[in-house]
Amino acid sequence: MAFSAPCRRCYGCLVSLRPGIWAAFLFLLAGAVAAQGRPALHHQDHPKASPVLAQYDFEEPSPSGPDTFWVRQRYGGEVALSTAFRVSGVRSLHISEVPGNRDFAEFLAYFDERREGTVFIQFYLLLTDPEQRFNFGLAGPKWFLNLERHGHAIWLQTDQGFFRHRSQQGWQPLFAPRPFAWYFVDFVYHVDQGLYDLALFEEGQEDPVIDVRGVRNLNGHDRSSVKYFSLIGDLEDAGRFDFFVDDLIIATDPAVRQKPFVAPGRRRTFVDQFSVGPIRALTEQEVSDLLWKARRWRDEVGWEPETVDRDLLDRLESAADDAFRAGELDFAETVYLRLQNHPRRRTRALLKHADIRHLRGDVQEERRLREAIYGALEYEE
Repeated sequence: MAFSAPCRRCYGCLVSLRPGIWAAFLFLLAGAVAAQGRPALHHQDHPKASPVLAQYDFEEPSPSGPDTFWVRQRYGGEVALSTAFRVSGVRSLHISEVPGNRDFAEFLAYFDERREGTVFIQFYLLLTDPEQRFNFGLAGPKWFLNLERHGHAIWLQTDQGFFRHRSQQGWQPLFAPRPFAWYFVDFVYHVDQGLYDLALFEEGQEDPVIDVRGVRNLNGHDRSSVKYFSLIGDLEDAGRFDFFVDDLIIATDPAVRQKPFVAPGRRRTFVDQFSVGPIRALTEQEVSDLLWKARRWRDEVGWEPETVDRDLLDRLESAADDAFRAGELDFAETVYLRLQNHPRRRTRALLKHADIRHLRGDVQEERRLREAIYGALEYEE
């Protein structure tokens, strides 16, 4: 089932449209050009100045990580690439969940934090049952359900068969969607003013079903930054849900310059992202003593991280980080392997170990370690 562009006006008219529709046109045009011979974009790296912060067509698996996306799927929940329904290409993102598993399935997209200007968030959504719960959220570094500045900015959901969104004034109903119909969701978030515009298009209709503008963001703060985009079903784990998403794009105006990817799913190494750092500046003698002690711990058969003082453990991890940067990968790797036995350091140690496997060219092991934390987006069985 294909979904035509939300607006079929001429090029000259498109220039005068609101930025959200214009960005949608550019996105669809780019897809058409790709279909004429260029390879499709699965996760595009944009190291040069570009308005695109993140873009997913969900055609093939792409690497998860702190600068791409995180997948949650446990105990019956699923986040996978499906051929059942699609807007373009042959696949879309399928998110489903079962009740009572004490968790929820989620696709969480990361993008470069935007503290000013305008952010465009656009995607296609198909609901198999509008009575089921669907939730979309946009938030800053203080995370979702946080009403401080840089917290939860936008919340869209379905509830009892209706679309609704939650502004600072509370929940506001929108309309009743049809099952198995594609909807084009177009958000324009004005960071400086703390306001957003929302338009929803239904397939087969040229005019938007909903077009609201100047809505106060959820946390009520001007200049509330955003960097996370979340798609889930039922937060309360009280029901099942089943929906499809396609052609997701997050863009900004004007174009921004992003760092290139240094490894799958990240623009920084995990060692830099989760660096412990020395508690205070160390003398050369202290560094030498610390490395000697770290090597002794590394080689001690009965050593367990839980038995080591926290301050000394911080210094040990910092020494391994410094060794990684200096190219002493063997030493750093053995320390990270030991730190994986510590319950509070396991995540960092796994991810830093993934950096080492990446540098060694061990693609499969790097992927296994990274996906142990950020999950995997695979083909649906």
